[in-house]
Amino acid sequence: MPLDYDIYDADHHLYEAEDAFTRHLPEHRRRDVYWITDERGHRQIVFDRAIYDYIPNPTFDPVAVAGAFDRKKVEPIANHPEYRDRESRLRSLDEQGVEGALLFPTLINGLEERIGANVPLYYDVLWAYNRWLEDEWGFAYRDRLFGAPLIPFCEPDRAVAMLEWAIGRGARVVNVVAAPSRTAVGYRSPADPMWDHFWAQASEAGLLVSVHAGANGYNRYTGDWTGNHEQRPFLDQTVDSIMNHGRPISDYFTAMVWHGAFTRFPKLRMISVENRGDWVSPLLEKFRHYYRSGGLVEDPVETFQRAVWVSPHWEDNFTELIDAISPDRVVAGSDWPHYNSLAHPASFAKYLDGFSEDVVRKIMRDNLRSLLVSA
Repeated sequence: MPLDYDIYDADHHLYEAEDAFTRHLPEHRRRDVYWITDERGHRQIVFDRAIYDYIPNPTFDPVAVAGAFDRKKVEPIANHPEYRDRESRLRSLDEQGVEGALLFPTLINGLEERIGANVPLYYDVLWAYNRWLEDEWGFAYRDRLFGAPLIPFCEPDRAVAMLEWAIGRGARVVNVVAAPSRTAVGYRSPADPMWDHFWAQASEAGLLVSVHAGANGYNRYTGDWTGNHEQRPFLDQTVDSIMNHGRPISDYFTAMVWHGAFTRFPKLRMISVENRGDWVSPLLEKFRHYYRSGGLVEDPVETFQRAVWVSPHWEDNFTELIDAISPDRVVAGSDWPHYNSLAHPASFAKYLDGFSEDVVRKIMRDNLRSLLVSA
């Protein structure tokens, strides 16, 4: 359906430049993070003495064409300044009819799985990346581009320091990984009270906390079946994908609800991005099955419906999702400019055919705008 308003897109991406991890890297880390040219003449980045192969072409040159759904249809990245430059991206948003967009990384999405066990290095790399993100894109540039710094859940004090830094620089959204927290005392729930200072700060600031799809460590479970102990989006890991489909994000929000973080911080707002939406209804059915009155302070379904927004895939079952959480908690996301994205973000609306104009406007614009403008 044609829209007579500009949209808010919950899922735009940038392609990191070569200095995204090194520009602000501490000098003592120069031997831990650096670029090399391999025997084929290809540029590769090294983290902690190992080539980082989450994405086989970390320079993104050439880059797959947005929305082509063909990895082999590529062009020089110089042909697309909007992939790496914020002023060019704003002009692209104008052409696309997009008023505002959440902005997520691409290359960094597998980093926790690769170097998360080396906590000091992981924090140093994310500090470097987040400072580069502020330099190049900003956290609320022109109130239209909302860069999402990635916050690691390894050490509470360090995570809070990074969160406060981001809030102090105008961040409206931050990103976390859908995984248990890897801490010095072992794995912990993200809703463990050790993280309460973090959630209190995010809640008090009116910050939106996103859980964007990426490598989350779940291949350590399916890898015993397949041999693929790390997630690689450009390799055939179909069996892993089937086994893990919906699990990380469901587990994450089960912990946040059942371990009480949303109850202790009732104003906390979180959004699932690029994790599809087909996991929501089954999860809430499990909540209903296992909940006994008095077992929790509040009904877990109502807790989820209050605290969580979902940006589904455009081909998900919207009727089922809306029935589960209401149209007020669903937001459109295009994944632009990835090769498997919507080439025209506003075309998400055509998958909402049959819903009222009011519902479509909420999903395409008002729901996400209200989360960002009110922050």
